[in-house]
Parts: sequence; structure tokens; C-alpha cells
Amino acid sequence: MNYFKMFIIISFTIILGMFLGTYIYKASKLETENTFKEETSVYMLQYGVYSSIQSMKDSTVNLSDYFFFKDNDGYHAIIGIVINKNLSDKIRDSYNIKDNIYIKEVKVSNMEFIENLKQYDLLVESLNDNNAILSAEKQILSKYEELVLNNE
Repeated sequence: MNYFKMFIIISFTIILGMFLGTYIYKASKLETENTFKEETSVYMLQYGVYSSIQSMKDSTVNLSDYFFFKDNDGYHAIIGIVINKNLSDKIRDSYNIKDNIYIKEVKVSNMEFIENLKQYDLLVESLNDNNAILSAEKQILSKYEELVLNNE
């Protein structure tokens, strides 16, 4: 009888240890994934920073596509996003804008967006038609809003 009780106690202890170990492993794995999330630098073409939405809308009335976000220092209008910083001039020239464009480096961890952006960069690099370049940028701006901004 003593052996049977000892067997039950040891079995219970082993099973309890397995459940606790599994729980702790899963919890630490989640923490580690969030801590070591891979981030990639992307470059946003920012068309100024504005103190109000109305001043931003007044300034961007001639732009066909952009999105904006509010930060501590105001409203940022974004007209393009690239991984290859060298393509920023090509996009700026497609808009026929000579000033008020700033390159803003942003870290992005959404790998689906990064893969899409790499493909669009290759496409923009091969294009020479301004309308086609603007169309590609319209798509990537939409993807950024969908995959990155809406999932934060």
C-alpha cells in the first residue's frame, strides 16, 4: 500500500511539473517573440508637418494620394514609402515637388508589409512613367495603412 501511495504522489508531481513547465515555456516564448521582434527600416517621404488638419489639407490639395498620422509635433503627410532610400528622389520627381519633402526613417516589424514593399521597390525602380510610379505608391500607401497602421 505504501508503494501505491508513493507512486500516486510521484505521478501527480511529475504531471503537475509538466503542466507548469509547459505553461511557463509558452509564457516566456510569447515574451521573447515580442522582445526580439525583427524590425526593418523603411523611408517615408513626408510632405511637411502641420499644426492642424485643416492646414495640412490646404497644403496637400494638389496631391493625388497620401496618408497622414498625428504625432507629438503635429500632422505628418506621407506621400511615399520605400526601403531603398535611393528611390525617394524618383518618387518625389513623379509628384513634381521640389521642396518641402523630408525623408523620415521608420522601423516596421510587419514582415508581410516589408515583403510587399520590396516588390514595389523593384517595380518603381524599373518604371519611368510618372503615373505608373504614383499608382505603385498609391498601392503601397494603402498596404501600409492596412497592414501596419490598422494592426498596431
